[in-house]
Amino acid sequence: MKKVTYILGGSLLALGAVAVFNACKTIPKGVTAVKPFNTEMYLGKWYEIARLDYRFEKNMNNTSAYYSLREDGSLKVVNSGYNYKKQQWEEVIGKAKFIDSPKEGKLKVSFFGPFYSGYNVVDIDEYYRYVLVAGKNHYYL
Repeated sequence: MKKVTYILGGSLLALGAVAVFNACKTIPKGVTAVKPFNTEMYLGKWYEIARLDYRFEKNMNNTSAYYSLREDGSLKVVNSGYNYKKQQWEEVIGKAKFIDSPKEGKLKVSFFGPFYSGYNVVDIDEYYRYVLVAGKNHYYL
């Protein structure tokens, strides 16, 4: 019985380690974040002109994101959009933290407590007018 307990405990520990490792993954394999990244030029309001649809923005249009600098160096993120099924505007506030450096467009973002996901600026024009953002995998562009 003791041996079964050790095997079960070891298996659960290994599964937990895999889950933590995958949760820490912030950028898709083979993708690089913009470097150098100019945080000051990125601040302000961005309008979404295309996306791969996902559940947080389902039934929404006129979506935008507003980025501002927080005192601790992270970014305040305000996402908003019009839910055409509910016929109402919706807004969610979160924060984004730089993974390595504010000079690299590799961040993690959270809208729900301690849970973070990848937010990666993978392409941007020189005047910071158009941007391509990827999540932790290719499902979120």
